[in-house]
Amino acid sequence: MKVVLTCFAAPTHFYSMVPLAWALRAAGHEVRIVSQAAMAPAITGAGLTAVTAGPAEWYGDQHAPDLLNAIFPGCLDHVRDFDYTDTDAWTHTGLLALEHMASSAMFATMNDDQMVDDMVAFVRDWRPDLVISETYTFAGNIAARVVGAAYARFIWGPDGALRARQALLRMSAELPACHREDPTAEWLSDTLGRHGSSFDEKVITGQFTVDITPPSMRLDLGLHYESLRYVPYNGPAVVPDWLRTPPERPRVCLTLGVTDRSHGQINHLDAVLGALSPIELFEAVAGLDCEVIVTVDPERLAIPVPDNVHAVGFVPLSDLMSTCSAVVHHGGSGTRSTAEVHGVPQLMVAEGWTVLRGHGIEAAGAGLCIPVEKLTVTGLRKGLRALLGDPSYAEGALRLRDEIHALPTPAALVPRLEALVDAYREER
Repeated sequence: MKVVLTCFAAPTHFYSMVPLAWALRAAGHEVRIVSQAAMAPAITGAGLTAVTAGPAEWYGDQHAPDLLNAIFPGCLDHVRDFDYTDTDAWTHTGLLALEHMASSAMFATMNDDQMVDDMVAFVRDWRPDLVISETYTFAGNIAARVVGAAYARFIWGPDGALRARQALLRMSAELPACHREDPTAEWLSDTLGRHGSSFDEKVITGQFTVDITPPSMRLDLGLHYESLRYVPYNGPAVVPDWLRTPPERPRVCLTLGVTDRSHGQINHLDAVLGALSPIELFEAVAGLDCEVIVTVDPERLAIPVPDNVHAVGFVPLSDLMSTCSAVVHHGGSGTRSTAEVHGVPQLMVAEGWTVLRGHGIEAAGAGLCIPVEKLTVTGLRKGLRALLGDPSYAEGALRLRDEIHALPTPAALVPRLEALVDAYREER
């Protein structure tokens, strides 16, 4: 069969999809990866075939803080800072504001008219049997619906945004019809209408969902989920010589994910740490009986570091994680999944939707979660000491690893996808 996988120009989101793409290829299926042109090097670097759609890049990728806030003041702060965990505190007004901001500032920019039109044109020409879309890349679901292909979401974390949307729809149903706003549905309805199709909720949810989230951390939203074991892929990489020598004392990884590699922005360190400066960060780990590996380019780290801290720039995370006793990170999907699959205790500095995964890690006994606004030198040092000194965290991380290893591999999922295509696609 023919399969399209699509992801807006965010390499970290795409990397989680690569093993499934290769499993489909290895099973004899034709696979195309559709994204903005800026991601073509990441796609071809993974040995896959790229198809470009939309503008050269998602303009929010590098310019979101300036451009999006200029167009929608405060939008990113609202989406990022929304409390996705305290459902008892949710109100219709707050959820509607979240939906307005997300649909305007995120969804409609990741999937602008050019992106959607190019995607529809490609699938009309290539006629795929199945389209698998990263959770926010609605262009794939739109195009699949237009041509009658089966379509699925690919998600990489607890479905917090969709849970908030479902709550909004329930609250809206209790209001008079004139007050039932649904900005995402309005945008998608207009977009689908341009291509002779119509909206229903499956354009958002997919006909089914491929999910790499450990089952114990999932939210029960009443949808069709297909489990997939996470297989780490960090992009083209060479293992450095130093990494092949076992550490002499416990090793801690401090990473910001691929974001720093892509943009070379040490400023991202400040954003992740909130009120805690990089100097205070290193103060928190100084003197601990561990080796701290910081995945930041040493030339960009223009501050003194303690003797037990080593800045190494980019390193393939899966290879590094397998040598670590703990990891400190910002909650990025690839980082936390790689830590989980290697059974490494985590200290997550979380905000917004990443807090959901952080709470799941704490509930599993596999680590600690510190909200970014509560991060302090003392708290970070205490948390890291706990991960390194209390064996229960390592035991919890290993239980979580075993849960993940019990899930279907990409190769094992392929026959299931073949059956689902027959069940879901429309007759043409």
